[in-house]
Amino acid sequence: MLTVIHTFNSPDKDRLMADIRTGLDNLESFHGFKYASINEQTNTNDIMVMTKWKSMGDFQNWADTLGENKAFKQATPQQFSVIEEKH
Repeated sequence: MLTVIHTFNSPDKDRLMADIRTGLDNLESFHGFKYASINEQTNTNDIMVMTKWKSMGDFQNWADTLGENKAFKQATPQQFSVIEEKH
């Protein structure tokens, strides 16, 4: 399993959130998608999006659809292999 974290910062939070939500609109239609969360850091303009995927290939299939989405195009994703999870 793969966890991917995108971090964003913009003074125009409304525009940023619109871009993020547009990028995440079709997640559920992708094979291998497990989970997504949008998080705002307290007292800053920082937004973090965390997604979980079955494999790197599944994530890449979704990432290839983002096209000109400015928020995701400008954020370099951090990718982590999941070692263990507890729920």
